[in-house]
Amino acid sequence: MKTILNKPGLVLQLQKELIEIKELCNEYDLGNEIVINSIAEKVLIIFHNTDHAKSLLGQLKLTHVLMYCSAKTYNSKSPINFIGLLKLKHQVGKGWGYIATLDHSLLKKVSQENWWQNKKVIVDSDGVSFTRAKIIKSIADSGSIDLNTSGWKLKDATNNKTIVNPAPEAVRQIAFELLQSFKNVDLDKESKLYYKA
Repeated sequence: MKTILNKPGLVLQLQKELIEIKELCNEYDLGNEIVINSIAEKVLIIFHNTDHAKSLLGQLKLTHVLMYCSAKTYNSKSPINFIGLLKLKHQVGKGWGYIATLDHSLLKKVSQENWWQNKKVIVDSDGVSFTRAKIIKSIADSGSIDLNTSGWKLKDATNNKTIVNPAPEAVRQIAFELLQSFKNVDLDKESKLYYKA
């Protein structure tokens, strides 16, 4: 049986999801890469509408809250792959790879629709574009994302060429943007959901 939550219950649920995302991000930052799926599942609960259920933000009528976006702008004329959320960095013991920027100075506010559904944040070697929604849904549903990364060969720690999977770090950066966007939002006051106690 489906439980229907009232406004205070929904606010508590959203606060709980945000706290758990923050805790999972801390675990990921300590090297536990398995939690990426759990982060994606929680982001999906907050944002994704289905035929059978509204997102937490939709239920709380919080879709007007602006989101922080750190993604670079995609240039469709560029012949190379595009990874707009991440930066390329050499890490000792790992070699070259893409990492989440986690940089407050790169954040600019955009609408939730633009942030979630419209903004291209990855374009793979086949020219297939990925939004945050597409990345999060894929990771939450199957634990992976179908990217053609053949053009993303970098040198690892032993100077061998290796293909880089940007998906886990992209999920980490998406979680960072989400947490920053709701950090100072009073969910109860900002919600446009009518509630009579």
